[in-house]
Amino acid sequence: MKSRIFVAIPGIALAIAAIVIGNPAFAVILALVAMIAVFEYLNMVAPLDPVRWATYAGAAITVLLPAVFGLLDLDLPVHGVVAGVVLSIALGPIGGFMLRDRGEITMRIGVGVFGAIYIGLPLGLFVALRELPHGAAAVTNILVGTWAFDTFAYAGGKMWGSHPVAPRTSPNKTIEGLVIGLVFGTLSVALAGVYMDWLSLGDSLIIGLVVCAFAYLGDLFESMIKRDVGVKDSGSLLAGHGGVLDRFDALFFTASAGYLVTLWIT
Repeated sequence: MKSRIFVAIPGIALAIAAIVIGNPAFAVILALVAMIAVFEYLNMVAPLDPVRWATYAGAAITVLLPAVFGLLDLDLPVHGVVAGVVLSIALGPIGGFMLRDRGEITMRIGVGVFGAIYIGLPLGLFVALRELPHGAAAVTNILVGTWAFDTFAYAGGKMWGSHPVAPRTSPNKTIEGLVIGLVFGTLSVALAGVYMDWLSLGDSLIIGLVVCAFAYLGDLFESMIKRDVGVKDSGSLLAGHGGVLDRFDALFFTASAGYLVTLWIT
């Protein structure tokens, strides 16, 4: 836990600064995170030989376009995310056409396009959310829920966990950790919402519950990928905590879910 806190403190400080500054700096920082995550993802699936440049380009475009749309007043920033996803899908086959070796080309294109959307779409939605009224607070809610769930689920599982929830995917995750993470993660978002006059307590609880549930799903999903390709961590950038993909796996699901539930509520 001490090690987790040591790694989290500078990350939280950077996140707060980026949120306060807003776009385009926020988008640029998230694009850099996306590039590192794509690098780790491509290394994990390297035996499948995906189209690498198209994966990098698709993710970067999807993250940056909503900020560009915001700067140019081109309708809703989320349309930039949609455009980025469309381009990500198009870049895959374009990269495939450029390859001399067309062996297993469908798999190679599909793995690359999936990586671009898996990483680029949620971070792009984060950028689009920051452009909206109360965007800084909305992004903060998602980060609070994600980090609080991860922390409380980890601590609860370590202290009281005894019933694995997905033993074939991640045997160390327990039902006890899940429940503790859901309860205290949701309450953490509700506590943050006390200082937001545009949300009621009920709204904050709904956002918190949705974010925490998707945080667990995102964590499990990355564990499934790692187990499938036979690696323990996505990378080693964060020392004993693996790579960026290991630390942002939950956020890749909570950003999308948090964006949708925030729009629905407001």
